[in-house]
Amino acid sequence: MSSKLKKISANIVEINGERFVKEDSKGWLDIPELKISVEIDVHDKGKSWDKLDLSKKEDQLLTHDQVVFLANSKYAKQLKMDGSSSKDDFFIKQPFNLSKKNGYVARFYVYSVYCGLGCDRYSRNSVSDLGVRFCKKISKGSQGK
Repeated sequence: MSSKLKKISANIVEINGERFVKEDSKGWLDIPELKISVEIDVHDKGKSWDKLDLSKKEDQLLTHDQVVFLANSKYAKQLKMDGSSSKDDFFIKQPFNLSKKNGYVARFYVYSVYCGLGCDRYSRNSVSDLGVRFCKKISKGSQGK
């Protein structure tokens, strides 16, 4: 049986109907305090939650607690979560059951003087500066690098 490969976006591919994140170890930053690794760059800007089929990848998105930690950490500048870029908003896990039930998705956004969480966007909407930043658990072998 041959595999059908379809490129969904710069970092998402579909193989036989199942979507996967393409991983480049150079594009990830280990955050030992959270035991996760985070994509350094936001990608797939201007595509909606639905278009990227993120409901199946939501477990690979940052939580609001992780975002708050990162925005207040020594990693904020490298991740452009310090106000240095207002063009790198990204989807996060929806923290509110009611909003999720009503079809809303959540995002993290930054401006030069403040940052925040928005939990009231429809999953079909897209914004040119809104993209994706995946995270994953750090494997035991990579901790401390």
